[in-house]
Amino acid sequence: MSDREMSKHPTGSDLIAAFVEEHCFSDVFVVNGGACAFMIDALGRNPGTGYVCVQHEQAAAMSADAIWRTTGRAGVTMVTSGPGATNLITGIASSWFDSIPALHITGQVNDRESKTTIGADVRQAGFQETDIVSMVSTITKSAVKVTSVSELARALHDSLEVAISGRMGPVVVDVPMNVQQEPATDLDFAIALAPVEKRAEDTTPPAVLSSQLESFLAGAERPLVVIGGGLGLAGTARIAQDWCEAHHIPYIASWAGLTYLDRSRKGYQGSQGVYGSRHANWTVNAADRILSFGSRLDNRQRTGNPRAYAPFADFFIIDIDIEEIRKFHADRRYDGAAFDLAGIESVLEGTEFSYDSAPWVSLIEADRGSNSSGWEASVKPGEFNPYSAVTALQPLLPQEAIVIADTGANLAWLFQAYAPDDSLLFTSGGNSPMGYSLPAAIGAQLANPDANVVCVIGDGGLQMNIQELQTAAFYGLPITILLFNNSGYGIIKQFQDSNTSSRHFASGDGYSTPDFGQIAAAYGLPYQRIASVEEITGELFERGLRLIELVIPPNALITPKVESDHFIHDQFPYDDSPRYQPLPFAYPGRPSELVVSSAL
Repeated sequence: MSDREMSKHPTGSDLIAAFVEEHCFSDVFVVNGGACAFMIDALGRNPGTGYVCVQHEQAAAMSADAIWRTTGRAGVTMVTSGPGATNLITGIASSWFDSIPALHITGQVNDRESKTTIGADVRQAGFQETDIVSMVSTITKSAVKVTSVSELARALHDSLEVAISGRMGPVVVDVPMNVQQEPATDLDFAIALAPVEKRAEDTTPPAVLSSQLESFLAGAERPLVVIGGGLGLAGTARIAQDWCEAHHIPYIASWAGLTYLDRSRKGYQGSQGVYGSRHANWTVNAADRILSFGSRLDNRQRTGNPRAYAPFADFFIIDIDIEEIRKFHADRRYDGAAFDLAGIESVLEGTEFSYDSAPWVSLIEADRGSNSSGWEASVKPGEFNPYSAVTALQPLLPQEAIVIADTGANLAWLFQAYAPDDSLLFTSGGNSPMGYSLPAAIGAQLANPDANVVCVIGDGGLQMNIQELQTAAFYGLPITILLFNNSGYGIIKQFQDSNTSSRHFASGDGYSTPDFGQIAAAYGLPYQRIASVEEITGELFERGLRLIELVIPPNALITPKVESDHFIHDQFPYDDSPRYQPLPFAYPGRPSELVVSSAL
């Protein structure tokens, strides 16, 4: 490898650089420190690798998370021991919950200085010594501290294989300083640089799964498919979509899954959940068979009153992670099978299913025609609000943009109102940390230099990682930052409206923001303040780094929204008319109709 040609006596640090060059995205996200300086030095000396200096380790992990989402290669971080390693944890958790492979390499004190070697029951022996392996053991697929270069070689190789196999996720390799400087042999390099391949999982055979699906779907009158992020990460979401279209089976998506679909096709009914569309949620509650591909069916999707979620339906879940099926063991309506969704085409090809789709499709189309998704009512002439902003901004975006949403109200507004197009649209869904979208946009832009990357973020979220404006400016990254500024934590204020008598403590009352125009000037960013639809023009998306502040009314709401104890399709703002009529069918052993009341 190139690094070995530079050094007559390669070390563990050189081994790491060669491994990154061979198997990962070659630019590593770093914050330097004493316990990782040797490793970063090796990256700098190796012509095939580089480093990106972020301002905070949290941002390093979030940038690395976006690498796999946009390239299919593992992103890498490299940080020092103690606070450097612990600062990664929020970003590691984001990758863990969304099943994103990433390699985190942390420096550690010399073994001879560590509490493990000393054997004393002390909190800390070496300076900045922290047992990061134990801390991240529950949010990684593998976390290991190595004690020799031979262990390092095997740990790097095996950790990456584990990260990309089965239900994917992040890994951590903790490297003491003495191992970083230890000589590496040709055998060490051979082990580390051997091909990295996905490991086979013990899952249901395709023919068996096809038979199970046929049995599950037999007799279905109102089948529905849920397409989740796991199917998208497996690269087979469009295959399942084609199967649904060919068999006239309506389908919906989770927010993690929708980005992988052609959402303009006839069978797509929208996304379900607390901020899902009224129509998609209505479809869920009317279905009698729900087949889920790679979705956790978490409590943001199965929201409201759990007794009223899909009351007429039985469920069959297909997921690589058997635990996502076992968690429903107490509900006899749920069944499922563990399967690697990368091979779902062979299963669907072997599944024989047909039904009289006309009544079900007709019922769905009638509801689609009368049941708006809710937010459209907010787009009124002359008014400027988040929904009018999204609908005005999206047509001006460059084609096939990479659009990364943050969390909170700006995320809900964007995902609700964003119309089907060819953009890659994603967020950190499971952990959903404020401040994610800016470092993720940095990672996406570095990995896709010709792409048009758009960061959507709120005023609260931007302040969580505001220091990364310096990273974007220093590297000259042409990211468009759309700042939805509603002067508070909008999603929390709406929760407080429903649950704490509109006492906006610490979300509006006591919350503060800076002058973002002055912030942009301090970082040397072009800045524009937008307070009306008329000010939104194509010039906003001329290529180049810029901050665009959208001044949103502080009382702007997320609509629609499912509130506690309500049926999933009975969303705020509530309709005073008799909108929710009993469904014209009954399922044996289930409620004969959906109650009109908004609560049980």
